[in-house]
Amino acid sequence: MRTSVFQYPYEKVFRRTRGALNRLGMRVTSIDMLRGSICAESSFSLSKPSLKMDLIVEEVEGQTTRVTVRGLLLRQHFFQKRKDIECSEAELLEALATVL
Repeated sequence: MRTSVFQYPYEKVFRRTRGALNRLGMRVTSIDMLRGSICAESSFSLSKPSLKMDLIVEEVEGQTTRVTVRGLLLRQHFFQKRKDIECSEAELLEALATVL
């Protein structure tokens, strides 16, 4: 579980997180702006394992918002490259930081 803190309003971070997931090739399966939860999954690919993740977006105080990758499930098949869960979480949060 990894967390990043951003100095932007909650609504902006929530929208940009959803957009970043779409740009990373993930499909948002459920979204709840009141609770701040986003569930997304990636489709099957021959070169990359499929991912399923839960994110929590929380307003900490004022203009500060925290994004936490709470649940990450990595489905790997025998012919795909090995990928670490910690690395996948870091890549997602790095992509989000780039978008913001």
